[in-house]
Amino acid sequence: RRLKAIGVRYVFDILSGQILATVEALEAYGIRFVLVSHEMSAAFMSDVVGRLTGVSGVALATLGPGATNLTTEVGDAFLDRSPCLIVTGQVPSGQFGRRVQMHVDHQQLFRPLTKGSFLLAPGRILETLDRAVRLALAEPPGPVHLDLLEDFAVASATEKRTAPCRPLREERVRLRELPGAVRALGRTRRPVAALGLGAARSGLGRSIRRFLERHRIPYVTTMMGKGVIPDGHPLCIGVVGRARYRWVQDFLKDADLVLGIGYDTVEIGYEDWMPDVPLIHLDREPADADSRVRVAAELTGDHGTALDALNAAGRGRTAWDLEAIRRFRVRLAKSLRPTSRRFHPHQVVDLLRAWLPASGILTCDVGAHTHIVAAQWPVPRSGMLLVSNGWSSMGFSIPAAIAARLVCPGRQVVACLGDGGYLMMVGEINTAVRLRLPVVFVVFRDRYLSLIRVKQTRRHFAWSGVQLYGDGYRASDTLFGAPVVVAESETAFRAAFAQALIADGPVVIEAVVDPAEYDEIV
Repeated sequence: RRLKAIGVRYVFDILSGQILATVEALEAYGIRFVLVSHEMSAAFMSDVVGRLTGVSGVALATLGPGATNLTTEVGDAFLDRSPCLIVTGQVPSGQFGRRVQMHVDHQQLFRPLTKGSFLLAPGRILETLDRAVRLALAEPPGPVHLDLLEDFAVASATEKRTAPCRPLREERVRLRELPGAVRALGRTRRPVAALGLGAARSGLGRSIRRFLERHRIPYVTTMMGKGVIPDGHPLCIGVVGRARYRWVQDFLKDADLVLGIGYDTVEIGYEDWMPDVPLIHLDREPADADSRVRVAAELTGDHGTALDALNAAGRGRTAWDLEAIRRFRVRLAKSLRPTSRRFHPHQVVDLLRAWLPASGILTCDVGAHTHIVAAQWPVPRSGMLLVSNGWSSMGFSIPAAIAARLVCPGRQVVACLGDGGYLMMVGEINTAVRLRLPVVFVVFRDRYLSLIRVKQTRRHFAWSGVQLYGDGYRASDTLFGAPVVVAESETAFRAAFAQALIADGPVVIEAVVDPAEYDEIV
């Protein structure tokens, strides 16, 4: 009842004896249980539900191996700042703490990967659950673990029903460093803003845009910061730490200050790309930077209040040449699209963007293709590109796309992934088939773990352990009932993708691409 009251609609996992009663209760109260192929996917899906809806997603698992299978994706939710509840079944209370079959200390297991880990006990279920939900949603959001002993799961509820507790209040901004921030910003001629994951979560895209436009401050983003301001804006320089990242860093040499707005170093540290200039850090958390970064001021707390305070200071327009920024963006875009007779990853990305509606959602896996998507894929607003960048876990995009289509049934959803992520999560194609979800899964098939191959080449190492398929590999015509289409050219891909978008179920497109461009631009 409490989960239903706070807006939970789906719970993800694989059934087992210790959680049967819980699943029975969920279904009885109208919360849909979604069977997955692996517990890894359950946490990814609950992560994405939390990102897209603002309501904590819920993953459920049995004790022992079920719980340990969740841990990679719980870490993903922790570092990618996604609110979710991780509920694990446990042995009966009489066996708790003993050395018995499948039993480990779940709280010790999950404590480093979550914002908190609690035991659900009779008489304190509502109190503990409300505490967990508040903690999961509080900034920065993240996963909270709940452990449920088998006999407690079937005990009669004795608590009086109460209204769900209110979320934690937003922390007020600390403005004691505002004078220093105003002075530092006022002394600059070419400040640059850096927009990150916190800005994307804030919902203040319009306010941030007005602030930057008023003062003519150009900006860079992290991958998860894309869409705070629609890509293609005249003030946008590019993405830090991704394809042609050195080009972006070279352009920033003219900057004389960096203004981090909602910048979360969990994606990439300031010191990894910033020129040697002062930093003003505006976020809910203090700046996490090494001694090389000169922090001029920190404004911690609500982004909107801090922006208003800086706006009121009334600094003038900067000396940046917008035409120079435009020329840089044109040169960068051209360099990402080398001319070739072969079918390249950049062509797949451009074709996807041309065909996917503006409201469509792209989920992107980890690998060499991620660099191209980050630099090349225009994002109209936050939440339209879903990636794992704080945790950077392969296997993210397939379960992420399934969850996105469940909670956003009116939107087109496309997953793009490399061979490695595909092989990790290929079993979840069956989940999409069973749920009859029309998701398009686009696999960049180049036969290698290409990002690792590039790194081996640059360090003059042999290519070892990176070839994924033998010479006799042939794609199947169907996969668990989903059609599989092989596209070896732009023309073939156009035809395959056009058909996939109007299909009434999932479709897999294996785009056979030449990975040579990765060696140059990654």
